[in-house]
Amino acid sequence: MADFRPQYDAWFADARPLIEAHQYQAAFKHYPFPAFTETPWTPLTLSLAEVRLGVVTTAGLYRKGVDAAFADTAEGDPRVVEIPREVNPAQLDIAHSHLPEDFIRSDMSMVLPLERLRALVRERRIGAIAPRLFSVVGYRTRAHDVAESTATAIAAAMAEDGVTLGLIVPV
Repeated sequence: MADFRPQYDAWFADARPLIEAHQYQAAFKHYPFPAFTETPWTPLTLSLAEVRLGVVTTAGLYRKGVDAAFADTAEGDPRVVEIPREVNPAQLDIAHSHLPEDFIRSDMSMVLPLERLRALVRERRIGAIAPRLFSVVGYRTRAHDVAESTATAIAAAMAEDGVTLGLIVPV
């Protein structure tokens, strides 16, 4: 990721005015995607009925009246919102300017299939859902921050929660 930062800084200096004008196609035409030489892989050694599932959604969900809505910024809001597994989906809202918010509000299970996951636990098809679910805004231009801060913080929290399998719901 060290090689990415100077490339990113140069790109963002040129792209920021385009992003702020919502001209994303032009802005991201020359985005300096980081290159990874290795792909981490951990084989699943448990049956699904034994796993504790951790969940991350990139839809920018938050709890109304509890969490602040995600901010609409040129580089994307870097926050991670923790959502308790017991949350009533009706308590959730979305703040993601790059998604059709009204459409997603009509069926939040598109971006966080919580009721279906709860049913799979009741049916004993998966072992458990971790006590905390995580929500981020998937629109983030600073890939190095996502890799070095956001992802590592979520991974550490999932380890604290005893997560044995992660599900990312990308949108």
